[in-house]
Amino acid sequence: MRVVLKRFALTLFVSSFAALGFSQIDSSFVEEEEDYSMYDDVEDVGEITTYCSPKIFDLSPNRFLSIGYDVTGTGTLKTSNEGAHKPDDNVARNDQSDLNYHGIRLNANIPVISKSKFVLQVGGGFNQSRITTNQLANAGDHNTLLDEISGGLTSINLNTTLFKPLGETNFLILQLMAEQNGNYTFGSSTEGPDLANTKYSGTALWGKRPNDRKQWGVGVSRTYRAGELNYIPVVMYNYTAANRKWGTEILFPARAFYRRKIDARNILLAGYELEGTSYRLYNTGFNAQNLELRRSEIRARVDYQKQIKGFVWMGVQAGVILNYAYNIDDLTATDNKDFYRGFFGDQTYTLSNTLSPMPYVNVSLNLVSK
Repeated sequence: MRVVLKRFALTLFVSSFAALGFSQIDSSFVEEEEDYSMYDDVEDVGEITTYCSPKIFDLSPNRFLSIGYDVTGTGTLKTSNEGAHKPDDNVARNDQSDLNYHGIRLNANIPVISKSKFVLQVGGGFNQSRITTNQLANAGDHNTLLDEISGGLTSINLNTTLFKPLGETNFLILQLMAEQNGNYTFGSSTEGPDLANTKYSGTALWGKRPNDRKQWGVGVSRTYRAGELNYIPVVMYNYTAANRKWGTEILFPARAFYRRKIDARNILLAGYELEGTSYRLYNTGFNAQNLELRRSEIRARVDYQKQIKGFVWMGVQAGVILNYAYNIDDLTATDNKDFYRGFFGDQTYTLSNTLSPMPYVNVSLNLVSK
């Protein structure tokens, strides 16, 4: 569920000035009677509709522009031979290599329309993983896979989010995303990307905001966060305690965080986020050529966010990546179109692989809106 759910804040500036001074009381002053007939022509505009805000108190700042860098420790990649492996098969994975990666992350979410009746933002992202592995002697399909991913994995996306209030407490959120993912980097000799391999995701959510400290909702998502195409229910629960010191930021199952507000300039989050997508493997050395790497990871982490100055914040994440999926599918049988396996499908994997947990650190500089 790349369910990517972003929010906006409106800033209202009010200035006032009043002055009154007396040197003495003027006994000759006579107050004139107000002529109430001047209000006879005032038009009754009827009931005024108010709309709920897309935010509650003390949520972590919205990132309009973010640039960050990922660095991981070493994990162990174990692979099967090319074949047809059912999800519940006891697959032999005889070859293994060390693997780690690093890469830049650029993301933007810009409000294009911000009104009381609805808020629309448009954004995009560029995330890259430059992978380092060690080749094995006479490892066959294992080395072939390492050749395919060692050039790097790149993800490019465009997305849009619509927040539509339905009154004082109810609202709708709609998110749509199109992404291009593959084993290429800019400047590499590898083919790609190809628009025919674009992936589409989306989330629709109905929610309620009963007060300034609580916001919840339920919905459904079409997502690749588990690596492959899935349709899943989603639950949102954002909460701030009465003392304004702690709260939650949850969009389950995509992410769930406990938030601790140290002060107005320092925030600490602890929890997890599910990240993933499907990468097209171009120019492969395998027998099959319509291959996609189904990559998904659970990032359990502590996230420290600090205001540097004004709207400029920095973020530091540290934690462990639990690799949920790293398998390869062949789309030849479905005419190069994606298919839905879900949690109970028995469609086979071309390679059935595992990647062990690895530590990671992410540092980012962000332009935010409170």
